[in-house]
Amino acid sequence: MWTGLLWFALLAAAGLCYPRRPRTAGTLWIMLGVLSLTMNLQRNADSWLAPTPGLFMIGMGTWYLIKYRNPDVRAKHVEYWTAKA
Repeated sequence: MWTGLLWFALLAAAGLCYPRRPRTAGTLWIMLGVLSLTMNLQRNADSWLAPTPGLFMIGMGTWYLIKYRNPDVRAKHVEYWTAKA
């Protein structure tokens, strides 16, 4: 039960961090993916589909970290989101 609450808290935090802090959101997505991999592999180790959601989340978090590592790209992203408000 506590693991599910932790998973949901990480998901909510990653979703709330994305527009303003994409690298923090990427780190939270990686943590969410590792937690999902751990939960899925412990529960059903025989299924070949078990690691798929966790690997997707790790990949998406890594993509956020790579995409927004340049300060100019981050500034342009924040400017875009600020202009929308």
